[in-house]
Amino acid sequence: MILKSIRYNQFADTPEAWFLQQFTLGQINLLVGKNATGKSRTLNIIGNLGNLVSGDQKLIFASGDYKAIFDKNESTIEYVLSYENTKIRKEELIVDGKPLLKRRDEGEGEIFAVELRQTMKFQTPDNELACVARRDSIQHPFFEDLYQWGKSIRHYYFGTQLGKDFLSIIPKEEDKKALNLKETNLVVGFFRKGYEKYGESFTNSILREMDLIGYRLEEIGVSPMPHLRIEGPPSIFAGAPPQGIYVKESDLKGRTYQTDISQGMFRALSLLIQLNFSQLESVPSCILIDDIGEGLDFERSTALIKLLIEKAQKSSVQLIMATNDRFVMNNVPLEYWSVIQRVGQTCKIFNYENSKKIFDDFTFTGLNNFDFLSTEFYQKGFDQE
Repeated sequence: MILKSIRYNQFADTPEAWFLQQFTLGQINLLVGKNATGKSRTLNIIGNLGNLVSGDQKLIFASGDYKAIFDKNESTIEYVLSYENTKIRKEELIVDGKPLLKRRDEGEGEIFAVELRQTMKFQTPDNELACVARRDSIQHPFFEDLYQWGKSIRHYYFGTQLGKDFLSIIPKEEDKKALNLKETNLVVGFFRKGYEKYGESFTNSILREMDLIGYRLEEIGVSPMPHLRIEGPPSIFAGAPPQGIYVKESDLKGRTYQTDISQGMFRALSLLIQLNFSQLESVPSCILIDDIGEGLDFERSTALIKLLIEKAQKSSVQLIMATNDRFVMNNVPLEYWSVIQRVGQTCKIFNYENSKKIFDDFTFTGLNNFDFLSTEFYQKGFDQE
């Protein structure tokens, strides 16, 4: 299932109001804009909606108003959620024009029951989503698509440590537990699980892709950190020292351990470990990557973007990236761009869906992609003075 559009507002009619006008998306998307225009916030909105409809997150914010439209095999799924003071005021699910859920204040509403072939009344606590609380694969199977979409979201903050500061302490009984694929800092655990389940095919895929983006590695694995001294009660370590990732670079004689791997290399490595694990697990995902390319040089940033786009094109993954890096912008075709512009409290999106002529006209200017943003050509095209 692919997110086709999302609209959002928060704290309407107050000084804190914030609006995201309709953001239409394709399978591959690059959200660009100047600083403080709302790029990260937009990705957070999508990620938070996924966490809500999957039950992974409660209503932790005071206010929110979502309208999201999805496409699944040419079927249109519309989901509406509105809440204030962490109390749900409205929740609706409409599939191909047919209302299947309609919920109002106080948690009361109507829901279609498939086995009974009729609409029935229900009541759910006003701080709980009906699509989560009433999830039932027999009577209400239409919630499953929304649930699976929310569960499949992976949100990577590329400008952060991305797990470099997380080592692994795994007692044997804990080692058998399933990983939460949304905990993107637990990269050591992802690698351990990936290698345990898929062996050399897992590591070889990572090594090949790291080579494609300019990191020549001969080996990758997990081991105790030999140069790291950590003090603490013995019970914390359960008899096993903390473990981290190591790599063997082709031009170095020894291993480089997690604490000494450069931040840029580790970000790329962490992202590829997690994406390859999800791919081998056959999890169709919505991948959100904020600040993509941050900390990488031009060649590696360019190669990583190209690799991610190719991976998305060959799969059912929806890729949504955000950046204000000119190197990234210049190497992602404009057809994938969505430019975000904030005026006061309102964010507007310009992309091929709503501004096709302007996007097409820009190809005649001979300028590079970054100039499309810096000159604000996306607003009026050749009509600008």
